Amino acid sequence: MTKKEMLLRIRDEYRAEHENAPATAREMSEWAVSTGRYKLPPHATERKCAEELADAMAMDMMTVLGGRRVRTMHTWRSEQRNLWDHIDTISIPDFELSMAYQRNGALGIVKQMKIDLDYFNELHPDGPAVQVSFNFENDLADAGLLNFSSSEHEPPSAQPPGAPPRKGSRPGPSHP
Repeated sequence: MTKKEMLLRIRDEYRAEHENAPATAREMSEWAVSTGRYKLPPHATERKCAEELADAMAMDMMTVLGGRRVRTMHTWRSEQRNLWDHIDTISIPDFELSMAYQRNGALGIVKQMKIDLDYFNELHPDGPAVQVSFNFENDLADAGLLNFSSSEHEPPSAQPPGAPPRKGSRPGPSHP
């Protein structure tokens, strides 16, 4: 039995024992550990630490000039592993890979949402169809981000607004 199959069996047993009531993953895991259904193998400690470290790095933000919240660490796939680098030190090619990696992840989430939405609507043909917009332009506009293009850089904080970037340089970080 694979780990995924074991975890899904735990889910099924939890739901059966709790009359299919909604529950958090933490509630299910506490139940699984307390009933002896889940035990962490000793070799899994480093892997668990790496997962938790990656989660923490993915959520770490800093506030930059203008009050924008920017993710500090960025990841990309390289030779079958994920590498991480700080936004202030990452190279342009690696940052481009990171953006493509994140965009593909977001696209995967949106695709799965569409599949789930279509299936749900098929299950309920007599009711009004649940509709979700997958066009994010209004959301970006509401956040004040629609007009800022990835090809238009803000001037570095050391230059006056509107001044062209110095030749051979790219805008530097704009955080304190």
